[in-house]
Amino acid sequence: MKKIIFILLTLVYILDASSYYVKYHGMKLGKIDDISTIDKLYLKAKVTSKIARFMLGKDYLVYFSGNKPNIKDVKFKKDKKMILYAFKTSIKEKPKFKRFKINDIKNITLECKSDKACHFTYYKNDKINGYGDIVFDKDGEFVSITEKKSNFKIERVE
Repeated sequence: MKKIIFILLTLVYILDASSYYVKYHGMKLGKIDDISTIDKLYLKAKVTSKIARFMLGKDYLVYFSGNKPNIKDVKFKKDKKMILYAFKTSIKEKPKFKRFKINDIKNITLECKSDKACHFTYYKNDKINGYGDIVFDKDGEFVSITEKKSNFKIERVE
């Protein structure tokens, strides 16, 4: 019986640790329960803010890059700055420097100076048009991503 309780408590802890808040200007808008979808270049968040849910008209928001995922009854938001590419690459590789070309006038760079942090910068017409940080814990697990220009953040529920 003690083993079952221990296993259940461990599962609850693991499941809770894999949840992430979506914040905009410090206000919690929603919660992401599974970031493994980043491999398919999208993130799905349950909208928990009543105001945001009213404005979106949907219970879920999907932030995607590339092809729109086949998900029903959600509000879609396209990642025009390729932040999801930088995010996916930082989780998988943590490269010292990598540039993603979006088109002739847009690109995003990713720089990881350690296993604990990466910095991304979005350029449009050779001018900085967005930037932020991706933070990892001491075990190299994802903690947060912040886009500083728009004050948008996804952070692990502690």
